[in-house]
Amino acid sequence: MYKFFCYHKAGDAFILDDETCQHFRAVRIKDEHFLINFENEFYECSFKGPNLAIIIKKLTINNELPFKLIVAIPLIKQANFEMALQKSVELGASEIIPFYSDYCDVANKNITNKISRYLKIIKQAAQQSFRNIIPKLHTVHSFSEILTFECKNKYLAYENEKSSPFKPDFAEAMLIVGPEGGFNFNEIAQAKQKNVKIVSLTKSILRTETAIIYMLSKLV
Repeated sequence: MYKFFCYHKAGDAFILDDETCQHFRAVRIKDEHFLINFENEFYECSFKGPNLAIIIKKLTINNELPFKLIVAIPLIKQANFEMALQKSVELGASEIIPFYSDYCDVANKNITNKISRYLKIIKQAAQQSFRNIIPKLHTVHSFSEILTFECKNKYLAYENEKSSPFKPDFAEAMLIVGPEGGFNFNEIAQAKQKNVKIVSLTKSILRTETAIIYMLSKLV
């Protein structure tokens, strides 16, 4: 069953935006039922052209984790960053923080002109994966700044950590993964001063997007 986010409700119907209407035409939705997510709740609906979805019934569906899950994604090459963004949403992230550190791709540091694209990727991933919410995308922060975010458990994946495998509690968490080259010694020392848990993942060195998928899979 198709799923869409909607932001405008009028009585027993939803008013569909142009993008959703275009999608309806592309997949040729006519008589079949579909789901509308409005204010984090799902409704089974039928289509009444040109831009109305008639409510059939409200559904009790909650596909969200019972705790906040923040993913800090380094500014890596755009295609890789977008994959990390998409997979973070699909695997339950509630907030995403782009950040830069010493080994980040400097060319990708200014993402202002890419925000609308990234928000679209997040929305489409949330829609496809049946999320109740559209995860929040933060502005770009420095490595030092993300260490100050309020979060009960902070985990940083570090390839040189051998004695602390990643075994997270099923509770509020921030996951921090480095770019190609990882983190330098000063950054690791800084993280330890902020009580961030430095953890190892696998015996092999993982790409940023793979490490994010690995860590998230331990929490969903």
